[in-house]
Amino acid sequence: MAATQCRDITEWVEEQVSKPVEEWEERQEQRCKKESCNWWTLCLNKLLCWFVTILVKVVRWVVVTVGKWVTRTVCTVVGIVVDLVVAVATGLFDIVAGIVTWDWARVWDGFVELVGGVVKGILGLARVVFLVDTLDYIREEIQKYRLRNYVRDLLEKRFARDPDNLTAALDAIGVDHGAFGLRLTGRASRTFVRSDRMADTGDGVPELIRWHEDPNLDIDIRKLAGYDYDSFWKRGRPEVAGADENDVDDYIARRGGKAFRIYPMSERVLRHKASVCEERARELGLIYEFEFDEREIRDPAYVLLAESRQDEYNIDVLRRIDETVDAAGARNQDLPAPHGGTVFGYQGTLVGLSAHLDDAVGVDGSPFPGSNTSGVSCLDRLPDLVFEYVFAHELGHYFGLVHVDGAHRIMFTMNKSQGKSVFTWWTVPSLLVFEQQPKFVLEEAKRVWDYIVAGWPTKALTTRAHS
Repeated sequence: MAATQCRDITEWVEEQVSKPVEEWEERQEQRCKKESCNWWTLCLNKLLCWFVTILVKVVRWVVVTVGKWVTRTVCTVVGIVVDLVVAVATGLFDIVAGIVTWDWARVWDGFVELVGGVVKGILGLARVVFLVDTLDYIREEIQKYRLRNYVRDLLEKRFARDPDNLTAALDAIGVDHGAFGLRLTGRASRTFVRSDRMADTGDGVPELIRWHEDPNLDIDIRKLAGYDYDSFWKRGRPEVAGADENDVDDYIARRGGKAFRIYPMSERVLRHKASVCEERARELGLIYEFEFDEREIRDPAYVLLAESRQDEYNIDVLRRIDETVDAAGARNQDLPAPHGGTVFGYQGTLVGLSAHLDDAVGVDGSPFPGSNTSGVSCLDRLPDLVFEYVFAHELGHYFGLVHVDGAHRIMFTMNKSQGKSVFTWWTVPSLLVFEQQPKFVLEEAKRVWDYIVAGWPTKALTTRAHS
């Protein structure tokens, strides 16, 4: 929460303080160029004009840059302390509650939360004290400057014969002034299954019971609810609304009964994943705002999703548009509004899936074929220290990014079939000292903007989806 508020403050300063001054500087420069030289002052009038302009530039740069650094540093320290306190309190509570209820999975989760939070807090504070965070701030500012220039070049090529839309795009994205980034309104949908949805057979047996009893479907209500699991190390945090474990067992035994819903994850968990995505997306030059809703799963195929059915999930659950049916709608309506949903699991070892509309090229030059829809899905898995980046990872695919080596990169995957290495020469120093969390890199940001400028509708580039 502290990090989000500090980020918003920084972007407010860029938009409301720095941008008007920068625009004044441009107007002043034009006035200085046009101002006539007064010979009786030995042209000192023009010199004074340029002196004022340069002085304002220097003062503005120092005030904004230093102000952003101070805000970042203070917020980082506050955020670390708050996260540390929350981790310790939550971990201790889960340990005690787990012991009392004989829930050893909860005891372990509390222990991981406690130890992980303390280690992360100590390393984070050391990072600030030894100015590593300051160096990272300088790196980020340089990366943002280089990305701005790259995006400007792309836009100038796309709108070479359309100066009005070029001006509108540069202003909407904040390429020259203000907070830089393409404003996107994304949607995160929390899916659920209902216990009281009846089948069309007329015998009064709920569909959820039929799915549970069908030998051809690997659907177990107790596993959906999180009471049982196939692997201790591959657990999520489902949420049951309107029933407890005894009610669910009674519902299974009686083949019906109390009305309740089962969600793959709680709203708090989904909002946390979306918040992580918003934070990391800034590294790609994207400024997200997420809206949240709930979607009912009415087809057992979307409870445990097969890798080949992401397009169908997008259409039936997320209500995305099939490009083969409505090409204009899929591009103009869906593409500029990224959408992700939750699932209970996948058929295999996946933790997320994605579909992107257009063909793309990875940072390694590998082709990444497009799909008929755009949208992503993900499940929940513990610990958050590792899996809180899954939503951001899948939305990276949404913009055409491919898998890479190194656990310090958000686009790294542990899926063995992808053949990616956990470690590169930078992985350990990055995670332990310099960045201490997975990130996107500049080359990935460039590929994202190649993808956006090449295929997104003009309106999405020339207007802001949110302020």
